[in-house]
This record gives sequence, structure tokens and C-alpha cells, in this order.
Amino acid sequence: MNHSMLDGAPTESFAHLGTARALGTALVRDWMSRPAVAVVPRSDFASMVTAITASRRGVLPVVSSDGAPVGVVAASDLLAAYAREEAGAGHGAGSTAGDLMTSPAVTVTQDRTVGEAVRIARQASVHHLPVVDDGGRLVGILSPHDLLDSLRADDEAIRTEVLGLALTPGSGVVPSSLRVRCERGHVAVTGRIRGRADAAALCLGIAAVEGVAGLTHRLTWDIDDTVGGSPAGDAPAGDA
Repeated sequence: MNHSMLDGAPTESFAHLGTARALGTALVRDWMSRPAVAVVPRSDFASMVTAITASRRGVLPVVSSDGAPVGVVAASDLLAAYAREEAGAGHGAGSTAGDLMTSPAVTVTQDRTVGEAVRIARQASVHHLPVVDDGGRLVGILSPHDLLDSLRADDEAIRTEVLGLALTPGSGVVPSSLRVRCERGHVAVTGRIRGRADAAALCLGIAAVEGVAGLTHRLTWDIDDTVGGSPAGDAPAGDA
């Protein structure tokens, strides 16, 4: 059986032939958690503990009277304040949100993409982003879990489209042999296919799928039906 060397080179990785759509193009509004539980600068320690427990998030936005985020209080800030209270060091459990918050708050607007939100969070070295509307008012919060769920959905959408291509009648793919994975836009395909020309056509089709950043394949075929190809079993084998 012939091995997966579509261009005759001992490699199985092929770069995208066009310009891949960057992952993370979904809008923040579609993946943020809402409603966002928030406190105001004068909120006391007990109120903050109740709010952050109810939100099940690691941070608590602090908003002004018009609903604009002015800072954030993390769960670690509350624990540190409690420890200071126990040690009698001041600024402990008697502190307000205004005392404990990190300010200014790093925010993202709801109409930005998830990819942009990832870059904002990374540049600011934060894990949670309060989400604001066009008027700067708090409308939600974006957590690491929200970001990862969105990126995973992008990968799953690509995988579904690749499966559809590979299982199209006439593709030559043996369905029971097909395995497709997609991680961060990089597709890996394993399977048995009728001919080398079918394998080449499938790889070109996959490379054209929107969002695909790269392709690695381990396709094997029964006949080399390309121009100048060898009969089945006679073509030079490569590492698959």
C-alpha cells in the first residue's frame, strides 16, 4: 500500500495554501457570562464575599454609580484581607471594595472578538475581563473558561466541515478508517483512501476550509493514479 507523500517528499505536513481566518472571531457578547455580579466601591467585606460566591467567578467587578467598571476585586484579595484582619495588621475584613480593588479595570467591549479579548488579557496579565457596552457600562464578564469554550467551538466547527468533505460520496475515503482532529486550527487526518489523486484533492479541499491554519495527514491509498504514478504497491514508501 502506498504511503502519504503527495508531493514526493518525506513529509506529511502541509501549510495552508491561502490566508486562514484567525481563530477566535466569535464576538465577546456571544461567549461572555451574564449577568455580571458587581459591587460598588463602598461595599463591605461581607457583601463582597457573598457576591463573589454567588458569581462563581474568581473576580468581582467594582462599578461606579453609572455602572462603569472602576476596578476589580479578586478572591485572593479577599483572602489576603481576611488574613490581615486575623493578624491585626489593618486593611483587613473591615475594608471596602474601594480599598481592595485593583484599578483601573481592564475591560473589553462586547463587540470585540474573542481573539482580541485573548490578546487584551494576555497583554494586561489578567485572567478575567469585565465586558462593557458602547457606553462603558458593565454587561458581563469573560472568564478563561469562556475564552477556551469559544476557541474549542471554532476547532469543532472546522473538524465538522473537514469530516463533511472527507465523507462526501465519491471522495474515495474508507469511512471506518477516518480519524480527524483539530487543535487551534491545525487539522490532523488519518485514513485509507482509494487513490493518490483522491488524497491530493482531499488535502487541497481541507486546506481551503476557512480557519484551517495547517494540515497534517497520514493518508494511505491503494493505487497511485497520478500522472507518472506507479502501480499499487510499487511506489516508494515514506514514513507515515
